[in-house]
Amino acid sequence: MKTIKSIFSVLVLTLSFTILTSCDVEPLDNAIDVNNGGGSGTVVTSFTAKVNGADFVASSESIIGDYSPSSFGNELVISGSTSTGKNISITVINPAVATFPASFNVNNLTLLQYLDSSLGTNGGFTSYNQTTDVSTGTVTITHFDTVNNKVSGTFSFTAYNSTDTSTRSITNGVFNNISFDNSVN
Repeated sequence: MKTIKSIFSVLVLTLSFTILTSCDVEPLDNAIDVNNGGGSGTVVTSFTAKVNGADFVASSESIIGDYSPSSFGNELVISGSTSTGKNISITVINPAVATFPASFNVNNLTLLQYLDSSLGTNGGFTSYNQTTDVSTGTVTITHFDTVNNKVSGTFSFTAYNSTDTSTRSITNGVFNNISFDNSVN
């Protein structure tokens, strides 16, 4: 089981890094007020958090989503990357409007990940602590629309590095109006 967990962690981190390094990035316009939909009558897409107290703001072009069948159930993956080489990725099995505790159990997988490419091979962190076999964090989905393929919610987690004992505190996470590809229907 530990081998499966290690392989799965490496695959998800590799996917996140591939996405991170293959996207063009552009700074988020700070003049947009996400609380009122940007003032244009449309809801703004955003993916933000605090990482050890520092702002994490994903570039709008690097926010992606995918909802597809998997061997564990229907899987929602959303991810956002910054222009400085950082990425947060969220995977939820069988998503719905609800709160999901972080879990590495395949029956109710909710995995949150943080990647800092400036740290090289030591830059991958997950909500699953391999040393204690415990996951720490939550994802709350507040809007999940499989007709228009949009998802919104909040998240927080403690991110553990599997190669050393370092951690990252991810707080105040918000994903808003994220479009996702839908191959479940």
